[in-house]
Amino acid sequence: MSISRIDGSPSVLSSGLPSGLNDRQREAVQSTMGPLIVLAGAGSGKTKMLTSRIAHLIESERVPPYQILAVTFTNKAAAEMRERVERILHSGSSAFGVPEIGTFHSVCVRLLRRELPFTPFTKPFVIYDDSDQLSLIKTALEKLKIDDKAFNPKAMQSGINRAKCDAKEPHELEAATHNVFARNLKRVYEQYQKDLFANNALDFGEIICLTYRLLRDQPDLRVKYQQRFRFLHVDEFQDTNRAQYLLLSMLSSSRFGGHENICVVGDEDQSIYKWRGADIKNILDFEGDYPAAKLVKLEQNYRSTRNILAVANHLIRNNKTRKDKTLWTDNVEGAAVIRAQLADERAEAEMVIAEIKRHAETDGRAYGDFSIFYRTNAQSRQFEDVLRREKIPYQIVGGLRFYDRKEIKDVLSYFKVILNPSDSISLKRIINVPARGIGKTTIEKLEEYHAQHESEGLTFWDVVQRAAFDSSMTSAGAARKLAGFVELFKKLFSEQPKLLLSELYHLILDETSYVTELKKEGTEEALSRIENMEEFDTLIQEFEEEQLETVASEDEAGREAKKLDLLPTFIEQSALASEVDQQDSYASSVKLMTLHSSKGLEFPVVFMVGMEEGLFPSIKPWEETPEEDIEEERRLCYVGMTRAREVLYLMNVVIRRIWGNVSYQEPSRFFAELPDERIEFRDFSYGNRSSEYRTGSSRSFGYGVRPQGQGQGGYAPASHQGQSNGRGSSPSVNPVASPVASYYGSQNGDWVGKQMQHPEYGPGRVVASEGSGNDQKVTIQFLDRQQRKFLLRYIASYF
Repeated sequence: MSISRIDGSPSVLSSGLPSGLNDRQREAVQSTMGPLIVLAGAGSGKTKMLTSRIAHLIESERVPPYQILAVTFTNKAAAEMRERVERILHSGSSAFGVPEIGTFHSVCVRLLRRELPFTPFTKPFVIYDDSDQLSLIKTALEKLKIDDKAFNPKAMQSGINRAKCDAKEPHELEAATHNVFARNLKRVYEQYQKDLFANNALDFGEIICLTYRLLRDQPDLRVKYQQRFRFLHVDEFQDTNRAQYLLLSMLSSSRFGGHENICVVGDEDQSIYKWRGADIKNILDFEGDYPAAKLVKLEQNYRSTRNILAVANHLIRNNKTRKDKTLWTDNVEGAAVIRAQLADERAEAEMVIAEIKRHAETDGRAYGDFSIFYRTNAQSRQFEDVLRREKIPYQIVGGLRFYDRKEIKDVLSYFKVILNPSDSISLKRIINVPARGIGKTTIEKLEEYHAQHESEGLTFWDVVQRAAFDSSMTSAGAARKLAGFVELFKKLFSEQPKLLLSELYHLILDETSYVTELKKEGTEEALSRIENMEEFDTLIQEFEEEQLETVASEDEAGREAKKLDLLPTFIEQSALASEVDQQDSYASSVKLMTLHSSKGLEFPVVFMVGMEEGLFPSIKPWEETPEEDIEEERRLCYVGMTRAREVLYLMNVVIRRIWGNVSYQEPSRFFAELPDERIEFRDFSYGNRSSEYRTGSSRSFGYGVRPQGQGQGGYAPASHQGQSNGRGSSPSVNPVASPVASYYGSQNGDWVGKQMQHPEYGPGRVVASEGSGNDQKVTIQFLDRQQRKFLLRYIASYF
């Protein structure tokens, strides 16, 4: 069989195609002219197809390498693609050039530097990172006399970055008259852009946007690059944002004079970065924007067992915004997917590590074969604790170990200063955390004074106290701020002996407004930090319980003495826990990561933990949620499942402690969407305490399996009876009818007009009601005049 080269001469397919391509991959490689969309399912060999296609164009179709452009999202992916293309091309007798392969940002930076006269710059530009960008936004706020306390600079940064993801300039933003933040965002964005260009600088979003605008507004330049890049390849197309899509359109779409030789490769079922600006419509609407597009589906999976694929396929079919495809494999049937239900998060961690040890001992697996996936970074702590105790090496992928995270180090620094005010390192860390206006210049003056008087026995804390009442050491404004800081610590010093450690922690958060400031930011990073602080609260309460259990309840003197010892003991244990053993290699370590970080990776054994409503899916179970948000969470679940090659565990707990309060958790709705015949359900939640799952126990985790068809894939009961004492061990759990059932009114109208106090939104009043029983919904109007709809069964206790 033969086809024609671009120049019309014949070409033998085998000469330009690597061996080992399946029929669909081969079809995608051969379809060189016109628009092509390749839907590449998880583990279907998309990179092999993509690199083979590029090599085929060069070697068989005789396309000059410089006329081929391939873009992806990470430097690692681009380097791998470049290396594979070179390997294919140079395996023969002839050597070829290499096409332009890079990330969107690197390709655009090269173009902008080549075309500098068309840009707003008269000399080479610099690129601002996130911290540079934030500094410039703060300057813009000052110029506009906008209070950065009322309008958080990081929230403004997030708004500007969102606008740039959508390729919107300041004048294109809607300045809603009723939304003060939106009005000010438009003003700040406009000032920020002026300052950015005045500084001869670009931020990451502007790199894409400026390139797009140059091609849009300069026809000659657009034609130049349409002729330069005659063949476009886009990897992970489902992750593109609006600005990137418009940029690609300028280069390829016939609407703008383009050749339409564009090949996009992606999988809408793995679109999980909406929060980062990715627009799933780009891949779903591609055939509408390119009517001549050819569609090729890569559905053969080379990674997972049939059982794992069947479960993943069954789940993702519940999404409506997707193209029809079903992964299949020639791999073995494999073991059933295990769904395990545990009493609490401590039991969950104990079981996971026990199973890792069991597999390692009985199956001869290396620790590098195992990975633990969770929805939020804060969940890693429980697993880290048990892994450290069992001396099992582990790595946090795409993040920091729990004790290395900024907010945890900040709180520990507060604890250390309370215990020892002479600790100058900890004191300097938190003197302006959260921001209280004590800047770098003030601190440098204090350090200089300290250096001059250290021989007199003055500590840095002594200098801070002196400067708080002597404005000549810094300035009158700085002295006032230092005085507030000193008063804060005097209060903490005096209260600490009277409080439990958990109470001291909450006092610090209340007095410093640490969490409040994070909420004002409203960014994904800030929300992640709040989750870490929630987990830190749980950690502290667990520590207290363990310490106080050693003292008889009637021994008041002993308990008071133990309370005083909690702070130094906790600091000591935290220091030991934060020690990182660097001798273990990545390959021989258990991997811990968020589900978002897992994309692109694969492991023989995967544990997906914390599969509970409100956690995963991470949408508030009491509030009506847009279907598109639920579908993105389902896609994230699908991505996690399809990382597993041989063994997959799906896990949830009945009780989880959040901010020290026991919360009864509903199992994830995704369990109800799994095929029972592929699931083995193991229930360890009935009357069991987490201590019974210690990895040193002789208890087997094979017991407690329910018979076929009895709730294997479906919901466990919605709620559970039993009360926690708030301090002791987890209560026994017996699933029964919902404890809020007694709150339901006999008629929908009973609720209209009732007042309630929501823990997040504050006071509100019911203005409408619909449905009945478990499906009854109420609409609440809050003081900010905003209306929100809730399932009544989740909020009845707030009335």
